[in-house]
Amino acid sequence: MSGNVVTRTAAEIRHWLRSDWSFDDVAAHWDSTHDYDEQNSKTVSYFRRFVDGLRLSNVAEGGRVLDICARTGNGTLYFAKHGKVGSGVCVEVSQRFIGVGSKRLQEAGVENVRWARLTRYELPFKDAEFDTVLCFETVEHFSQPEKLVAELGRVIKPGGTMILTTPNILWEPIHALAAITGMHHSEGPHRFVRAGRLARMIKSADFRIDKAETDVLVPGGPKPLVNAGDWVEARTRRWLMPMVGLRRMFVCTKL
Repeated sequence: MSGNVVTRTAAEIRHWLRSDWSFDDVAAHWDSTHDYDEQNSKTVSYFRRFVDGLRLSNVAEGGRVLDICARTGNGTLYFAKHGKVGSGVCVEVSQRFIGVGSKRLQEAGVENVRWARLTRYELPFKDAEFDTVLCFETVEHFSQPEKLVAELGRVIKPGGTMILTTPNILWEPIHALAAITGMHHSEGPHRFVRAGRLARMIKSADFRIDKAETDVLVPGGPKPLVNAGDWVEARTRRWLMPMVGLRRMFVCTKL
């Protein structure tokens, strides 16, 4: 094994063995992931989180949006292009991502969206401040995800929509292998969350789960392979995909 493979393998093992980690640990990982956008541009699964989230939800037009762990701003930009962002806040742990994302939104002409750094579970927002919460591939990066989801329930208005996505725990070894081989970036400090626990934490934060799907069978690769995966996915959405799909998606309403 090459030195790089050994190093990456050791890093993934450390992530598996950690039971707790800090916001600074997550920030340090993403600050060092300089090819984040480049790598994600090569995978169909990355943008599908936004496409499927919009498809499944009934997000208010021109509402006030919180994008929690917005990364480099692609989610907010996608929803803004579809008229769903009147104003909002992108919150992110990585200072470097904040710089990249704020520039991206500014260049795209997305106004009335500010950025804030996430440093603790207690969010610096008023109760019932937002119409919509976007929580794409976020909960698994926090060692106490129940605390995070409870705060999302506090800051969203009654009747507001939350879109929450996270990887299927079955894909944990595949994500690790992709990182070890250099096919994709590492997830850094994380723990994939079981579907039952996800449902419980969402309901405990006073959300009603309106829709739950597990999407993406083939996350990338040659177009014929991706198309074949889409064909199978469309025909097995109710019985096979909940077990083997890559991404769990919940569309929720605040009670």
